[in-house]
Amino acid sequence: MFKHLFALSLIFSATSFANDSIDASLSSDSILLDITSLSSNQYIAVGERGHILIGTSAVDAKQILVPTRATLTAVTRIDNLLWAVGHDFTIVHSSDSGATWEVQYQDIEKEHPLMDVHFFDAQNGIVAGAYGSFMRTSDGGKTWTTELHSTLLHPDDIEYLEEVREFDGEEFYKQELESILPHFNRLYVFDNTVYMAGESGMLAKSINEGRSWERIDIEYDGSFFDITLSKDILFAGGLRGNLFMRHTNEDWVRIDLCHTGSVNSLLVVDEELLVLSNNGYVATIDYLSLDESPDCDDPQVSVKQNSNKVTLLNALSINNNLIAVTSNGLAQLTE
Repeated sequence: MFKHLFALSLIFSATSFANDSIDASLSSDSILLDITSLSSNQYIAVGERGHILIGTSAVDAKQILVPTRATLTAVTRIDNLLWAVGHDFTIVHSSDSGATWEVQYQDIEKEHPLMDVHFFDAQNGIVAGAYGSFMRTSDGGKTWTTELHSTLLHPDDIEYLEEVREFDGEEFYKQELESILPHFNRLYVFDNTVYMAGESGMLAKSINEGRSWERIDIEYDGSFFDITLSKDILFAGGLRGNLFMRHTNEDWVRIDLCHTGSVNSLLVVDEELLVLSNNGYVATIDYLSLDESPDCDDPQVSVKQNSNKVTLLNALSINNNLIAVTSNGLAQLTE
């Protein structure tokens, strides 16, 4: 995931216990899945076994204990309020900038992960995850309500479900809807629009905080793990190095990265698109100067592979350094 590459995340330990996360001296070298800023010079990162780290560089991270050992896949912040989500349908919350945490929600019986979280303000937030999981809170996470969004299905599935509703009734319709919804891997919010990326070529947007959705058409059926927007250009990345871009009201264009490492995260840094992938691949793309059929041989597309080939999950610019979370913990990338 990646913020949360779903296929990879299922490999990670999803076991939860009532006691705290493991106090591990090597937690900064463990699998970390997401990172966000706490301030202009401080970050917070989350990962396997409930690990949460706070630091200012790739080498000074301090572990914060959390009352769960569920792998945490995503973290978000509103002022001094933080929420992190993960396996076993776990949602943890901090009201003091990450110093202490509490479990707000957990459902171990579901046996699958939440993959992303976003709060619009201190009270209103959404989470998304595997098997069409989607929940909403309007009280800062004290209570969560499940939502099922049929408009996120492939049109063929929508037609099938309408037949189910007509002939088999509403209850069976809801059961069937829940069983065929795709995995939701990433949320991205720009201005008043929420974008979501998922499996089976699912890209969607919402203009009402995710209460209703409109699918974004694309001729690709593989999984997407991230979606972002810059300069009115929409980018989506996913399985086997597939990366697409679309200018407003134009057709999608595939950017050939010349590798098959799945794209985990897309970041815009100084008007360049940074593409983080499996097997240590990092692409830097001058997206405003691309031609009609861009590939890695173009001067606007620079693709490099780290010597250790460690999977790169996400990154954040802190103190003029690009700090990445990887399958081997924290790392500093050349910005």
